[in-house]
Amino acid sequence: MLYRFEISLAIPEAAYDAIPAARKLAFRDAVRALKAYAVKINAGAANEEMTVKAVFHKCHHDGNQPCEPEVEI
Repeated sequence: MLYRFEISLAIPEAAYDAIPAARKLAFRDAVRALKAYAVKINAGAANEEMTVKAVFHKCHHDGNQPCEPEVEI
């Protein structure tokens, strides 16, 4: 049995910028700590699922620019 987490958050830039740096770092560190326990589902099998992924990027869906590249957490 596995516990599977999927989180997708779209936070407005002004709100994100207002979050204290220490809180952002604490979130990053917590995600990295949990990521260390993560495994691929059915590793090595034809139906393998990549479930060791935590990324973020700056999104420009509301403008005329493409989204920025994903950055690993």
